[in-house]
Amino acid sequence: MSTMEMDKLSGPPRDALAEIRARTSTLPAIWLVGGSTGLLLQGVRLSSPPRDLDIYADRPDAEALHQALKERSTDEQAESQTPIYQSVLSHYEIGGAKVELVGAFEVNALGRRYVVEAGFLENTYSPIWESEFTGGQGIRLMPLAHESLFNMLRGRSDRYEAIGQVCREHPERHLPVLETLLARNRFTREAADLARRLIGGK
Repeated sequence: MSTMEMDKLSGPPRDALAEIRARTSTLPAIWLVGGSTGLLLQGVRLSSPPRDLDIYADRPDAEALHQALKERSTDEQAESQTPIYQSVLSHYEIGGAKVELVGAFEVNALGRRYVVEAGFLENTYSPIWESEFTGGQGIRLMPLAHESLFNMLRGRSDRYEAIGQVCREHPERHLPVLETLLARNRFTREAADLARRLIGGK
């Protein structure tokens, strides 16, 4: 795990993070920031600044988080299923930003199955972002190895190539995370090899 202090985040996503941290500070629930905001805070170059915020949690924690954020909710928490995604979703307007809470997230595509385990990641590989805007309390981020896998599964080459540029600067930090995620999920050999090459493996 690493600790980062960055002043890259501004505007509504930053304000939303500060309010979410304040509203959930007494909860034991684990949540991690992903998507464009999480990428920005880990040095990934984006085509435009984040305008929204994605947070991930395991199912029981997602339910507790929804109750804590309910005053800002724009819908009810509900099961969501598409041809490739399965999750428990809810949405909020917080600090001027649109916030999506994704619980129990799974991706099933082309014979591959990837389950996001927020609690496991928080205990093992999740980087920490520290900021005065969250009262000095750390914000947990989704690891870049996860972001690379997820964007590979959904065919977002612009994202996984930008993530790969950062990971290849220090592949020794990211390859162990990737190998663990590959072992805990189901990927074809071709997909696993591509995932390794993207972040600096062989």
